[in-house]
Amino acid sequence: MEDSLQLNLEILAEQGIALIRCRGQLKFGKECQVLKKCVDSVLSQFSICVLSLTAIRQIDARGLGTLVGCVEKARSLGCLLLIGGTSEKVRDLLRITKLNTVLEIYTSEFDAMQACGQAA
Repeated sequence: MEDSLQLNLEILAEQGIALIRCRGQLKFGKECQVLKKCVDSVLSQFSICVLSLTAIRQIDARGLGTLVGCVEKARSLGCLLLIGGTSEKVRDLLRITKLNTVLEIYTSEFDAMQACGQAA
């Protein structure tokens, strides 16, 4: 019975900017719920957040929807949530679904953090 969580999150903070590093799978079920709760919690403490997806190996439609939902939540709170790097698989899916035109995506955590510093 394989019911373990397939997503690990690491939260770091630097100069008033939160960085959430995601590793594993972002798919229907607990993984999406955990990411949503994590982002909600971070946005209650920080107005600027970077979500790193460079270590996401698998993402499904619900995972994509969760990303959009997190960005919309941030916007509704007057916060900024940027994508700071994606795996090749995630980058391809974002391009195919045209979500790369909706989400603010940077090539790396570093680039996103720099953009946040300029926005602050």
